[in-house]
Amino acid sequence: MKKQVTLLVFSAILHSFTGLNGTLAQEALQFNANPNNPALTHGAPGTYDGEFCVLPYPLWDNGTFYLFYTGNAGVCFATSTNGYNFTKFTGNPVLTASGSGFDSLGAAQAVVLKVGPQWVMYYNARQFPGWGPGESIGRATADSLTGAWDRSLAPVLTLGSPGEWDAGLITPNNVFPLASGGFIMYYYASTDFNGTWLMGMATSPDGINWTKYNDPATTQAPYAESDPILPAGESGEFDEWGVLGAGVFKKGGFYHMYYSGVGPGPGGYRTDIGFAYSADGITWQKWAENPVYVQEDDPYFNASTMIFEQPGVLLYNSTVFIYYDYGVQENSLGMATDDFTDKISEWELSDYALRITNSPNPVTQSTTFSYNLEESGQVSLDIFDSFGRLIATPVNEWQQKGEKHVLWNAGEVPAGVYFLRLHSGKKEGNRKMLVVK
Repeated sequence: MKKQVTLLVFSAILHSFTGLNGTLAQEALQFNANPNNPALTHGAPGTYDGEFCVLPYPLWDNGTFYLFYTGNAGVCFATSTNGYNFTKFTGNPVLTASGSGFDSLGAAQAVVLKVGPQWVMYYNARQFPGWGPGESIGRATADSLTGAWDRSLAPVLTLGSPGEWDAGLITPNNVFPLASGGFIMYYYASTDFNGTWLMGMATSPDGINWTKYNDPATTQAPYAESDPILPAGESGEFDEWGVLGAGVFKKGGFYHMYYSGVGPGPGGYRTDIGFAYSADGITWQKWAENPVYVQEDDPYFNASTMIFEQPGVLLYNSTVFIYYDYGVQENSLGMATDDFTDKISEWELSDYALRITNSPNPVTQSTTFSYNLEESGQVSLDIFDSFGRLIATPVNEWQQKGEKHVLWNAGEVPAGVYFLRLHSGKKEGNRKMLVVK
């Protein structure tokens, strides 16, 4: 009960931080975990999903929420009337390894969309023994989501050449039609399972023949054949080690991406969910207040056995549903929601927004706050805990205009989620900060 109350306090704090004209980024990017997480759990030992329940992909059709996921036997799905409580399809799995060819050993991580009267599934395919995603992306079609699914005889997207950034593993995250015709696919790939995972993009005129995005300015390996569209973060950022999956949708003239960033943390590494947006689907801007959803936001999360990975997103009416898995030790799916308001254009053009970042974030010992003042004036930077209590004021002085960097030592501050509020004149900026010990 205490954790649920804390989530409500988070929300109240963020609303109290809203700046002039509603320009606070967190107003549109504050997810609330499903208090009844996990939304879906693995089955009993020996069943089709008794060992794995991972890689969620949500969609809505004709009054029903569908949540595709990967079990140990292949691609499965569950249904719901509200997006919170799911019932597994009794005919699972709906797609399995074929036993021969490019998907002989595995069919997983389904991405499903409707094209005319027909359903189309893109999926990760494995031909050779190994761990994690396989070596290509397959395509299958069906008249119904329950199948039968008729798969293509050859993959539609394959690995890059040796030495390329996507030479080891590749798997789909999203596919959707373009208003101008054709389709766009977002996928993530790496040189190997323990390498740096990055997001790529491909386009197709028909959904069958795909061309990876290739920046003509990069002509040397590992970006000679194609280029990632979402790189890893800078040193000290939550996603400095890459991206473990993403969900994308287009709304209000922008592509919206929610992705799982990987970075250093206690025990080796940690994952949290960030946000990025793009006007053209190629050039992406990461949100200044990243990460937007962290492990501590989910009351069910257990840091000793779980991670956040493979987020899938669904915009239904005015709500963003984000589903994610907790890793292969837990083998269950979590969910969170956010009231969607497209504030990107307003935030980008606002005269009242201050941008503040801090690195590293999460913070273990110390962090540096960075911001730019367009005018000289009185500046205050306050840090609040999750209950709205003022913890520290690193800055409270008159400052000349220009770029500022302020080092702050977390010292005896306990681990948890904190909120920054930067104020100067009529302008205000906010950011979520995580302290880990």
